[in-house]
Amino acid sequence: MPRLPVLLAALALGVCLGGCLPALPRIAPEAVPVFRPEVFFAGRTEGLGTLDVRGRSPEVVRVQSLGTPEPDGTFRLHQTIRRDDDAPSERTWILRSSDGLHYTGTLTEAKGEVEATVEGSRLHIHYRMGTVTTMTQNLTLQPGGQLALNLATVRVLGIPWARLTEQIRRVDAYTVH
Repeated sequence: MPRLPVLLAALALGVCLGGCLPALPRIAPEAVPVFRPEVFFAGRTEGLGTLDVRGRSPEVVRVQSLGTPEPDGTFRLHQTIRRDDDAPSERTWILRSSDGLHYTGTLTEAKGEVEATVEGSRLHIHYRMGTVTTMTQNLTLQPGGQLALNLATVRVLGIPWARLTEQIRRVDAYTVH
């Protein structure tokens, strides 16, 4: 049994190392912002992105948004969209939260209900644009809460057809209670 004393010595040394050395300082993980659309989009935001559609040249997309809370508890986001040199188009989102993590609502171009889910700093949005066309958006709030990255995919019959990559920044805001 010559191994037993060596094992006991190693265990004793391990206990001493754990209890005799000063503890390493704890490094706090960076706080991950929670994406609350009614907070991020309150006031004015601006988006700049690139839209890639199958078989077409990429287009620059610019979005000006104004978000306001409504007296009934919903949140309204009015947007003006400009694609390259085309005439601007308008759309309006109306969102309501059931618990701060799940949202439902309407969108001018959606066929049926919009569904959104918050997972930490990410906001996942899904809606139907037509019988066989869906839109999925994944927005990620960046540290500091002033910038969100949007990756949106349009699918036709489940096949990715168009993709938007966009940066959205807060321009000015007011407090939402």
